[in-house]
Amino acid sequence: MTPKEGWHGYWANPGDAGFPTRFDWHLPKGIEAGEVKYPAPSQLVTSDIMNYIYHGQYVLLAPITVSKAIAVGTSVPIKVDMSYLVCNPTSCLPEQQTVERTFTVGEDSQLLLDKKSNNDSNKELFDQWRQKLPQPMAAVGRFSVDKSKLTLALPLPSSVDIEGAHIYPVINGMIVNNAKQALQHKGDELLMQTQVGDNLEPVFKGVLVLKSGIGLSFSANKTETIAFTPTVDNAKDTNGPNSWWLAITALLGAILGGLLLNIMPCVFPILSLKILSLPHQSSEERAKTGAIAYTLGAVLVCLVLGAAILGLRALGHQIGWAFQLQSPVVISVLIVLMSAIGFNLAGLFEIGTLTSGSKLQDQKGPIGDFWTGGLAALIATPCTGPFMATALGAALVLPMSIALMIFAGLGFGMALPFLLVSFIPKLRTCLPKPGGWMITARKILSIPMFITTLGLVWILLRQSTDTYVMMILTTTMLSTFGLWLTGAWQQSQHKRKWWPALLFTFIPLLLSIYTIPNSDELNASSVQKEGTQVLSFDQNKLAELRAKQDMFVYFTADWCLTCKVNEKTSIDRDEVQHAFKQNNVTVMVGDWTNGDSQITEFLSQQGRSGVPLYLWYKKGEDTPVVLPQVLTPSILLDHAKQY
Repeated sequence: MTPKEGWHGYWANPGDAGFPTRFDWHLPKGIEAGEVKYPAPSQLVTSDIMNYIYHGQYVLLAPITVSKAIAVGTSVPIKVDMSYLVCNPTSCLPEQQTVERTFTVGEDSQLLLDKKSNNDSNKELFDQWRQKLPQPMAAVGRFSVDKSKLTLALPLPSSVDIEGAHIYPVINGMIVNNAKQALQHKGDELLMQTQVGDNLEPVFKGVLVLKSGIGLSFSANKTETIAFTPTVDNAKDTNGPNSWWLAITALLGAILGGLLLNIMPCVFPILSLKILSLPHQSSEERAKTGAIAYTLGAVLVCLVLGAAILGLRALGHQIGWAFQLQSPVVISVLIVLMSAIGFNLAGLFEIGTLTSGSKLQDQKGPIGDFWTGGLAALIATPCTGPFMATALGAALVLPMSIALMIFAGLGFGMALPFLLVSFIPKLRTCLPKPGGWMITARKILSIPMFITTLGLVWILLRQSTDTYVMMILTTTMLSTFGLWLTGAWQQSQHKRKWWPALLFTFIPLLLSIYTIPNSDELNASSVQKEGTQVLSFDQNKLAELRAKQDMFVYFTADWCLTCKVNEKTSIDRDEVQHAFKQNNVTVMVGDWTNGDSQITEFLSQQGRSGVPLYLWYKKGEDTPVVLPQVLTPSILLDHAKQY
């Protein structure tokens, strides 16, 4: 592997960002490829993000085993598909290559090149490369964990110079990559102490790289406490101020972003009704309890979604924020749920509330508040807005504990208005006095919920087939009938009989989900703007075209409200399209509606975990200008004319 000057590749564990080289072997029967061996890496720290990389040429070696059943002289084709990441200080490019070569089986099951090639010379070259691989240590090491500290003990003679040495973990998350490593000799043992990570394994595998560049691979088993005496040089805090500053900034961005989510049409009615319900509360204590329950619900849902994203990404899945809305099943459930909320607000049915002071309401109040907060957080996830994008992007590269704190901050920001009004009585003086107008207001607030339902139906049309959508609409109608029947029954008999709602909702919904179209049918409905000069996102095509002309690249999804508003009010306007054509600007769109691993990976490279994202590439430049998430026609016109 020979990156161009200024570019670098990645080790088996890339560190806080990036990904290792991936191999997909195509081998004939009797031929097997072993684990790829990496040479010793070096460090690259950018904005307190630690990466494990290679500058200049590096060689990856894979052992090939040839079955003895294969006769000498047999021709053996070997092919491997490679995908890898190369970066420079300002941008990253995922690359793909296919390497193939035909060999001949020689004596002792060796693989030889054709007669024209100098096999002896190649053997010498391979021997040189093997010498650059980390050599295994003579004995197994040990490590211990005490609160936030991890101490590692490795067998290493005291004569070995450890100044400038560094430990590289094979498994990401064993230690905090950017934390200071305190090294010291204790007899013929090397001791290293640093901050423990959030992905602890019973065996610590890694590479010790000395200042000379020599690498030593090791394996250490977990044991009891290892004594480590900090010295003046290594007694400093292993958690630098920059990482905390990044975490605090990201947390504040998440809180502000969550606060702005309250203006979304599917969240605003819920928040409004919760705030307007405060004058009906029987006591200050009840109002505060409800606000805390609402906040806990919002925070918990954001934590669960965040943990799912981080966990699935750790397993190699390319997903990002609002990934659940890429599933037609989730969209189907939300359609039924949003329509039910809309009809409830419109007054078609009432469930579970007999009188304002009833035992039922007093008993279910905090629980209802909790689920209301969780619902608001769940349906507010389709988009990333101002402040959120940077915060969620940072969450994907920070340690898991800090990342989860950022996701919790998002939920806290959503619940903050209700929390403030509940805990500060003076704010309630600004609220209008209760009266008959609230019934009218409640019915008016049902309109955004119905608009949200229509939007979800439109998304489902883009993700699925017409037949499936008709089944979901039928399910919605039956569910509404069941809820109306349940509400009427409860109001007339004062009994909580739920079977009509359950019968008319869950059975049709389960039958509909069971008949969901297969992946081929879903992929057939992926977005492609017809009749326009818009190109579908392709990283290789992007690299080719931006060298020749200006490019506007944007990433969208049908379930992203901000995306659709920007497209309607800015991108699709006639004057903007005319300016693009006049100035030879190519437009490329990445559609994330049904999920796309390449788009998710590209978003991660840009420090983002969701849509929208708007990039402007000036002709011949690799680094794009990141445009605001709230677009105006003037922004696009200025860039088209400027460049």
